[in-house]
Amino acid sequence: MSQKITIGYWKGPGKVQPSRYLLEISGVEYQETLYTDPAQWFGKDKYSLDLPFPNLPYLIDGDVKLTESETIFDYLVNKLNMSELLGKESDRFIVDNLRNIFSDLCTSLFQVFQKQGEEKLKIFNCQILPKANDIHKFLKNKEYLLGYFTVADLYFLSFARNFKSFMPEQYEEFAGTFDALKEKIESIPQIASYISEGRHPIL
Repeated sequence: MSQKITIGYWKGPGKVQPSRYLLEISGVEYQETLYTDPAQWFGKDKYSLDLPFPNLPYLIDGDVKLTESETIFDYLVNKLNMSELLGKESDRFIVDNLRNIFSDLCTSLFQVFQKQGEEKLKIFNCQILPKANDIHKFLKNKEYLLGYFTVADLYFLSFARNFKSFMPEQYEEFAGTFDALKEKIESIPQIASYISEGRHPIL
């Protein structure tokens, strides 16, 4: 029996979440090492796993050992033969653009999670609101971000779930547009099972 892919990360969604979604819809079994105690990572695994560039998240697949969320995602797209989800022809560049935007938003939302009061609102107004408005205008009434399902929609789901969880009042401004796509992706059978089984990480 071949060894399962291992994903290592803090116990939360974060930037590796689109890779989890990709693994779920592929049906490939994988396992996770979820870190809750910094000492387990910094004091033990960081330099004992023989990672070329030690960091979280990491992926171990046999002899392949990778870090950095986007590198991990690209590796999985290739390994799982799901390159059709990267977009058609020139749409691939738009998908890449959206991936970068959602990755930045993920970082900003994590900062929001750590702040209170005026600091929290400042991050929202300066870093999240402008890009959320751009996504709102880009999505409009389309079924998916590109009009058809791509990996950009998996990145959107990670963003939308965190946005709704961390800043529910601010999310309401976009709910009319975002909820339809969020719920559509959550209803994909593999992702619906992932959520209903309680395996989807939360902060």
